[in-house]
Amino acid sequence: MLQKNFTEIYPQLKNKVVLNVDDNEMNRIVLSKIMQSVGIKIIHAENGDEAIKKLLAGLKPDVILMDLEMPVMNGVQASEYIRGKIDSEIPIIINSGSVSAYQRFKLNRLNIGDFLEKPYSMNDIFSKLYKNIAFLVADEAIIK
Repeated sequence: MLQKNFTEIYPQLKNKVVLNVDDNEMNRIVLSKIMQSVGIKIIHAENGDEAIKKLLAGLKPDVILMDLEMPVMNGVQASEYIRGKIDSEIPIIINSGSVSAYQRFKLNRLNIGDFLEKPYSMNDIFSKLYKNIAFLVADEAIIK
């Protein structure tokens, strides 16, 4: 099997910061190894409340990977808070095993239309990150 060199395919991801919000420790460990393999800095939060506290403390990730089903504060609630109270436009990618039509509707209204459905491949992860970071870079270039 040919292994892709994601560092060469997505060089723009190197040194980017991803906030991964997921209550499952094994998912956090696996994602850390995947992200670090291409030079992405990953910061974890175990639920939406912890993610919000990190953002309010000054964390400025390039992208947020948000699980939907978590204790304390779920992904929809956290996304609503991030978009509403923090007024942040940081790209949020919903990372979940399943997303209901109602959840998609609510998230689309929050300008969150990107989903990474479990189980996913490394290519799925990196292409979603690249897509969202590329939009961010394009927006910054237009502003300048």
